[in-house]
Amino acid sequence: MNKKTTFWWAFATVTLVFGVIQFVPPVPVVIPALLPMEERPEHRLLRFEAISNFRDLGGYPTKDGHRVKWGKLYRSAGFWQATDSDMQTLEQLGLTALIDFRSALEKTREPNRLPPGHDFVVVEIPVLDEANESIVGEVMERIETGNFDGFNPDLMMLEANRQFANQFTPEFRQFIHTVIRANGSPIVWHCSAGKDRTGFAAAIILRILGVPLNTVLDDYLLSRLHALDARRTDLLLIRLFKGDEAAGHIRTLMGVEKAWLQAAFDEIDSKWGSFGNYVAQGLALTPADIALLQSQLLE
Repeated sequence: MNKKTTFWWAFATVTLVFGVIQFVPPVPVVIPALLPMEERPEHRLLRFEAISNFRDLGGYPTKDGHRVKWGKLYRSAGFWQATDSDMQTLEQLGLTALIDFRSALEKTREPNRLPPGHDFVVVEIPVLDEANESIVGEVMERIETGNFDGFNPDLMMLEANRQFANQFTPEFRQFIHTVIRANGSPIVWHCSAGKDRTGFAAAIILRILGVPLNTVLDDYLLSRLHALDARRTDLLLIRLFKGDEAAGHIRTLMGVEKAWLQAAFDEIDSKWGSFGNYVAQGLALTPADIALLQSQLLE
């Protein structure tokens, strides 16, 4: 069996399986905020049919003994494959705003599918817009040619996270002020995989609320399993047709590493002197703003 035949056999199999799945009645999504308090942490990941890595940031303890409220702060991957059932669940969350960190290219290739006539506002805050197009172009070219000389996805992601904390401070300032304007109502933010730009946004708001850094890093690392699981078919096909080296590099890019987020916080300390200075000067939050956020989002 040649490679072309193998590809179409694999494609047909995936298509058949997907078609069968469509006839399986959807399992209702468990919304953690509606459960008894002790059951919520194990349902932090909302298991939508086709929206991956959608997580509630509730329940995390702060240094002063409070906890992040459930059902207020959600982080997610993109919504371009959302099913009708998924959109019905989104409507149940009572969202005030949806923040989209994706580039113009990403939004063109994979436009979000949202509930028709939804009540929440969509706020577009592109991060790594032109740079993302360049990165995607380089990765695709290397996959096609099989030339990975000098390519280091780990260094690429370290640099991206440093840029989040430096070059894209205005964008994350807009993000945090959008959260403030939500007045404690439910809000979701996302990029494509819901791990890098989304992960940095989640990290800064958790730290502002007083969640310890180790807990913030643990939440960030939860994306590794969920993001890779969402792209397992892509990885399988890349490994099958482009080889182990290509699949290994893409697997790295699709995951997360603690060092990546730590690089962002190190960049904050280097540029601003401390996380507190970054919050005050970079994100333009006053003590009153921080107190308001904490009163809205902690219990």
